Amino acid sequence: MARHPRFRSRPQADPDQFDLLDLPEPTAVLLTYSGRTVDLERPDFSRFDIEDIARPLAYQCRFVGNTRSFYSVAQHCVLTSELAPPAFAFDALMHDSEEAFTGDWPTPWKIRIGRPAIRDAVAPLKDALAARFGFRSPEPEVVKIADQRALATELRDLCAPHRLNWRDLPPPAETLIVPVGPDEAMALFLERYRTLMATRPPHPPRPR
Repeated sequence: MARHPRFRSRPQADPDQFDLLDLPEPTAVLLTYSGRTVDLERPDFSRFDIEDIARPLAYQCRFVGNTRSFYSVAQHCVLTSELAPPAFAFDALMHDSEEAFTGDWPTPWKIRIGRPAIRDAVAPLKDALAARFGFRSPEPEVVKIADQRALATELRDLCAPHRLNWRDLPPPAETLIVPVGPDEAMALFLERYRTLMATRPPHPPRPR
């Protein structure tokens, strides 16, 4: 059967773009806010800018929106970066970069679905992002601890009073979180990124 004229292959003028009509499974390709596209099976971020990460992270709310004020994944990443040791601040800032393309998975869903299954599914994205932006993956243990401290701080400052058992978390930060809107969160993320990029050593220390 001949293909409908609508589905004829056309030259690809822009290497950032896939012709979604010519792909066998178009739902495996993600359209980004800037008009770029990501093949989720074979991701290539070589032409992506940091704004392609900062913007979607800034417009996503942590805890699936179950916070008393809007609080973005981008602001969470900045907080985690500030809580990490200086030598790992850049890795901490970028530790959730794949969520620009997957969304923020709440911890209860990660446990219910299975962390290994989710980790394997997003591994190509994480590895490709690490290669493009130069952060360490898998994330060092000190980054995981900073992430947990950020979570403890968010539970204290942003969530409704609750009786869930979070006793395994490290102590929260002393400073209270002041949540900001998405545009300011994006600006904070980009400012932190550029500051850390300007001061990064040429050969970061090995994870520990």
